[in-house]
Amino acid sequence: MTRRPGSRTRREASDLLVAVVPLVLTVLLLMGGFTPILRTLSDPNTSWTGFSYQALLNKLSVYTLAVQAPGQPTSVTVTASTLERLREQALSSLDNPQEYTDLRLVEAIGAARLNRIRGLFVSATTDAGLSARARLERLSLAIEEAALLNEQSHERVHQVQQQHAEQLKRLRLVLLLAAALSGLLSTALIWRSLRLWRLERRMLDGQRELLSLASHELRRPLQSLLLATDLLRGAQTPEDRLRYLSVVENSASQLASRANLEQLSEMYQHVRLDWQPVDLAALLLEFQGPRTEVQLPAQPPAGPPQLAQADPARLRQIVENLHENALRYSAGTVYLSLLVQDGRAEIRVRDSGPGIDPGEVERLFLPRERGAASIDPAGQDVAEPVPTDHPGRGLGLTIARRLAQAHGADLNLRSAPGGGTLAVLRLAAPPDAERRRLARVGQLTDQPAPRP
Repeated sequence: MTRRPGSRTRREASDLLVAVVPLVLTVLLLMGGFTPILRTLSDPNTSWTGFSYQALLNKLSVYTLAVQAPGQPTSVTVTASTLERLREQALSSLDNPQEYTDLRLVEAIGAARLNRIRGLFVSATTDAGLSARARLERLSLAIEEAALLNEQSHERVHQVQQQHAEQLKRLRLVLLLAAALSGLLSTALIWRSLRLWRLERRMLDGQRELLSLASHELRRPLQSLLLATDLLRGAQTPEDRLRYLSVVENSASQLASRANLEQLSEMYQHVRLDWQPVDLAALLLEFQGPRTEVQLPAQPPAGPPQLAQADPARLRQIVENLHENALRYSAGTVYLSLLVQDGRAEIRVRDSGPGIDPGEVERLFLPRERGAASIDPAGQDVAEPVPTDHPGRGLGLTIARRLAQAHGADLNLRSAPGGGTLAVLRLAAPPDAERRRLARVGQLTDQPAPRP
């Protein structure tokens, strides 16, 4: 069946979409993992070390030292302009809360507040009624409050570091998940590709096998047709012409039934049968020839025919393959016989060749397997089969057994008593009602055919 271009394009698009899924999922996972940590690291409000809080503490401490009363061990001599400059620097920091990163979060950690520090510092530097001692006490309180705020900023730094560590752990987990998911999806895609490749290969092998089987089965009727047409040209009598025309018609009919290449699976793999009553004796008599002897059960001249429910064309193919195989592996006479035992018809094909090794039987039913060694009745190995001008391809027995199994029949090979190989096709027993009907008309008998 030919695929339409649109169907092929959709399949290729679907395969491409499936192939990029690991890439897309990996990118999404990595973006999801990197985005929070990148946002945190690139945010200027979180990239700090608490320097502004430490600077405020230093400014307050320097100013306090500058205004200490003379005579103290830590007093320093400063001019009024220097003192004012130090005061302005401290007030500039206190009046600009934007300098302090995450001030609200830092203040939430403890009790220290920037506004309280400012209030103490402003009252200590602007209230003229304060004594020097009271001014220093307020500045000391402001320094203590600034020191507490600085400690709270250090705790905030620790919190930010912990957040960064958590982000990095989360990022590592995302990377591991992305790598694992990408690996799993890649493995699944590779497995799917290999599975599809093996499936396609099996399909191609199956198609090649079906074509080989069809070619094998078309060869015989085609050869018969060519031979009959050639003989028809030189026919001298009307009887010869009628006989050759009958062969032509029979061969053409067989070609027609085997040449439907669109139904090869139904013909040789999942075999579909056209069940009909088949005259087994008439079927075997068609193979009567110079090297073939047909032996039938004894019955009255006016007795009913030996009928069996089967597909006529497929049953003929089974007998053809067995007959051709016997002719190929034997230089003498081939015997086709018919008998009915226990309500089941048996068709036997026996050659006069060297026989068959029991260990080789099942192998010979495999495709393209041929008998490389047989045994004679005395048990001596025979390295090669009887040579022929038309060596086979090891498909005849395979086809015969498949068609036999489709009929519910048994097909086996064994060495015949007295020499040669015996192929036994044992057809399925008809239903009880059909057996009773055939018994009434005398079509069932346990009388075997004469032994060749």
